[in-house]
Amino acid sequence: MIDHLRAMAIFQSVAELGSFRKAAQRLKLSPSVVSHHIAQLEEHLGLPLLYRSTRRMSLTDAGVDLLAASQRMSAAAQEGLDAINRRIAQPVGKLSITTNASMAHRPFSDLYAGFARAYPKVQLSIHITDETLPLEGSEYDVAIRGRVTDLDDSSYKIRKLRSLEFCIFASPDYVRGRPPLNDIDDLADWDRIAYPAIPWASIASTAEGKGPSRTPRSLLSCDNYAMARTFVEDGLGFMIETYPLVAKDIQAGRLVQLLPKVRLRPVDVFAVYPANSTRDSLARVFVDYLLSQQWA
Repeated sequence: MIDHLRAMAIFQSVAELGSFRKAAQRLKLSPSVVSHHIAQLEEHLGLPLLYRSTRRMSLTDAGVDLLAASQRMSAAAQEGLDAINRRIAQPVGKLSITTNASMAHRPFSDLYAGFARAYPKVQLSIHITDETLPLEGSEYDVAIRGRVTDLDDSSYKIRKLRSLEFCIFASPDYVRGRPPLNDIDDLADWDRIAYPAIPWASIASTAEGKGPSRTPRSLLSCDNYAMARTFVEDGLGFMIETYPLVAKDIQAGRLVQLLPKVRLRPVDVFAVYPANSTRDSLARVFVDYLLSQQWA
């Protein structure tokens, strides 16, 4: 396998430069060694990769496909090396991030602590709000958002971090004595603690796209996750949030997951940052760090 990867890298140089001689010079190999690797690769694949003549060289269809795959391989390898080099170099500076209130709680808040430990010379400034702040002309380098419908793709780059499952939960005291739930519409007879302030039909849609036909009463509504959780824990009603925020409490019996077999439509979490951020910018360092973590 390693020999094949080396041969692919040599083939990529030949294809990009259009010459065995130029590829040999770039790779500091003799032209005969370059030719040998290409021949071995063609023999292994059982297909010609290059059309050769005394005047020109061109790629076969198989060569075009292999070049694209090799370029993706090289880009991934370079990104990995850059990530290690950035860790060694220990970047310095201030990084401003805006994110929503629920992302400020564990396990999500552990991401920021982990980044701070990995890059101790970077000064993190984290702004918590459930308002969608305009990034154009703002002080923020990165925004962590659960939706990106209002962004200008020409100004900002969007990287999907994870998809998160929603979970319906309540306290054991609130659930005790109530009739069992069979489907999402049975919650119409229960009390909802409305956080975030998203219409019930939107947040309670299933992964298959089926929406509820009945709406529960919103006993309380607030724009702060911690306060909403307090209302739930006090037995005032049920709530919907992403599962990682409540997993440990459900497993410990402090909260009860309602309708565990109903899979709600997940939310995609994105990192948003300026499109012109360079590979070694603090924004890219932070986003690459998030992508490397198994946090969901």
